[in-house]
Amino acid sequence: MTSLKESPNKYPLPPILTIGMFALCYVLDRYLPLGWEPDQVSNFMRGTGIVVIVLALMLDVWSFLTFRKHSANITPNRAATKLLTSGPFAHSRNPIYLANVMLVAGFGFALGSRWFIFGGVALYFLLSELAIKREEKHMEANFPDAWPDYKNAVRRWI
Repeated sequence: MTSLKESPNKYPLPPILTIGMFALCYVLDRYLPLGWEPDQVSNFMRGTGIVVIVLALMLDVWSFLTFRKHSANITPNRAATKLLTSGPFAHSRNPIYLANVMLVAGFGFALGSRWFIFGGVALYFLLSELAIKREEKHMEANFPDAWPDYKNAVRRWI
């Protein structure tokens, strides 16, 4: 078994949780629809969902480019190679997870599906409990001098 210093998780849990939540919401929406009536889904609601999806994708790209710029490891089941504090990481300690939650919830508004909105809320809690808390311990173990200041300066989500 690997220590938290070597790796925060054995498996790349965050992408698995996100993809799994999308799949679950899709199946539930298809076979147990829990959406609004078509006449209740306004263009404003769909437009809001599309805007949230686009913003989430932009946040993901910005985050990925920041990892690339600093030649930092992005894989959530491998050891962190750097503590990123610039770009989106200056505003959120977990911008990719924030974007994942935004994507799921955004689909809820764009598709008029309550399952995706509930899924976004569930994903928020799953990522917080199953990924972020372990990753924070990993960062603390690997960057004991810089982590406390960063943690105090930048919020976990937004």
